[in-house]
Amino acid sequence: MCSSGRKIVLLALLIGVTGGCEPDAFKIETRVRSDGTIERAICQPVTSVSEAVTKHDGWLKTRIVDKPTGRTAIRRMKPLVVNATNKDKAHFSAWGRFARAADIPEHFVLPAEGLDRQGKLDRRYHRRDLGLVVEHTWRETLTDVVELDDRRRARDELVKLGIDMAAATLEHQFGKTYDFSSLEKWSRTNVTAFVADLLDYDLQVAIQRRGYDDSQMQAKVIVILARYGLKITGPNGQLLQEWPKDAGEKFFVPFVRRLLKQHVRDSSGKPIGEEAIAEIVAFVNQESAPPAWQAVVKKRFGSEKAFDARTGRLATRIWGVYRPLFGMTLFGTSRQFDASLRLPGQVVETNGKITGAGTVVWQFAASAAFPLGFGMECRSLEAREQSAVLLAKLKPASRLGVLLKLVDVVDGDSDPLMAVLRSCATKKSWSPLEVYRRGLDPKKQANEVKRLNRLYRLLELPLSGSGRAAT
Repeated sequence: MCSSGRKIVLLALLIGVTGGCEPDAFKIETRVRSDGTIERAICQPVTSVSEAVTKHDGWLKTRIVDKPTGRTAIRRMKPLVVNATNKDKAHFSAWGRFARAADIPEHFVLPAEGLDRQGKLDRRYHRRDLGLVVEHTWRETLTDVVELDDRRRARDELVKLGIDMAAATLEHQFGKTYDFSSLEKWSRTNVTAFVADLLDYDLQVAIQRRGYDDSQMQAKVIVILARYGLKITGPNGQLLQEWPKDAGEKFFVPFVRRLLKQHVRDSSGKPIGEEAIAEIVAFVNQESAPPAWQAVVKKRFGSEKAFDARTGRLATRIWGVYRPLFGMTLFGTSRQFDASLRLPGQVVETNGKITGAGTVVWQFAASAAFPLGFGMECRSLEAREQSAVLLAKLKPASRLGVLLKLVDVVDGDSDPLMAVLRSCATKKSWSPLEVYRRGLDPKKQANEVKRLNRLYRLLELPLSGSGRAAT
């Protein structure tokens, strides 16, 4: 069999894909309390957890369990007695309570070998107390290691490396018999452009999160191949919309033969004949790495291991740590995340699936983090009991909408209006707001006066009788 590095080079040049195996399961349960403390429970493969995480003093309890299935809560999962037959199913589970999101152990970290980057879960939580209502905002992102500008550079480097290695291998095997310089020149222009087109399409689909439709992908690849002379057509001469079973024999082999006849010359400078073409095609089609390839690898990299490391780093810069080409798993095991979040109050904004007033779930493959990360976002509003007193004039059904607009009125934690609203909640009276509004200068603080007027209308408070600000 050929080395993994050679597979990656062939992938870049031929764009072949292979299937993956059963995905690893990562289950996460998070609950944010009203005071901002966070309860976190995790369940993931033992092999994915570092010793520092398993022994972290923030966990209240840890145990080894079977692979998570269904909606069974992590704390209710039964311990697993690990033996030789089930060790591959062993998962580490743990739960604890933390004062801040930053205190949660970094239980999922996937380094990019050879690169100063890593895929991880990045958490952000913000609690904003506006007196009448508390806003809770949670954002957790599964990050990837891909940087778009660097991805393009790595793509070109990998294609160049593939062509360099192919040219050197052909030279090593046939150098005294055939001249491949014209074919090499063609490849540096056309293969480079073909891979760029294909990976740009791959990136576009990933960023737009359209999902991969196999028939649509096949049709697109056929269109891209046609740009570079390989036309996969039907009896009517039109491009096909899906990959035919005999594509290799009917289209690829004839295309390669035409390229060899057009670009390869014999020692006398003449186009090579059918016998020579058959010899080269047979050499290229070998499943195992031929001695010529091994010799080139050893000469240029010292060892196959060093070559694999080089191509592996390039592949990671292109496809990240989770997802290679077109969502297929080529390197390592795929990962499936099942995350749930419970926030106080009522969810008012999320990109997940709402399963309750304050509960949201996300189920996704780690490959969804390619290339810019997969974010789990949720915002909830927790109405305080004081709001029912201060908003007594409003219909109960409309109070949440008013509180939502109230949150938008306050600019940020440093906004002086926030302290005023908190004081109103404490006193269960709008008098602190009235005092603040009366103290505004209608000329020097015209914008603030307008903002307070909007707020008064929102809260259905009387604008008259409020001193010089009552305009």
